[in-house]
Amino acid sequence: MDALKKELENDLGDGASVLDIHNNPFFDFFSEKGSLRHGSHVNDAVLLFNTALNFLDRTPEDEDRELHVLAGDYLFSRFYMYIAKDRSYSVLRDMMKISKQLSSRKSRLAASGETPGADEVKWLLYAPMLYLVEHGFADGDLEVLIDEQMKTMDITSLPYITQE
Repeated sequence: MDALKKELENDLGDGASVLDIHNNPFFDFFSEKGSLRHGSHVNDAVLLFNTALNFLDRTPEDEDRELHVLAGDYLFSRFYMYIAKDRSYSVLRDMMKISKQLSSRKSRLAASGETPGADEVKWLLYAPMLYLVEHGFADGDLEVLIDEQMKTMDITSLPYITQE
């Protein structure tokens, strides 16, 4: 088990299962490090940031709501810690800009009822990860993995598309 998964499991204890990190191919991708060019703290931070965004997009069962919110907040806090450790404040600014854009677009989609195209769904789900490729932190294999995940994605499960 790689260090990041172990860290998450140690910190969250029994609650770590809610994140389902052992079935998340991005954690495997980032643990291999072969496709990562530089900035391992940045890569790990953005992985946590993207995971938190997508995790919090899901609607939990009533009995899991508190754990769901706490786990999402935990991922965001770890993101900030990794960014601070690496002093990658330009990445922090970029992630905040991306987050704002994502939030605005998801809100507009939920209000309008329109269905985004495949490229936009890819951006809505993986903009932080795509940033890593665009800025040379990871190679194109990351985008290949994203494209593979998109093939199995049921966009109707996204609350800003189903309006639930």
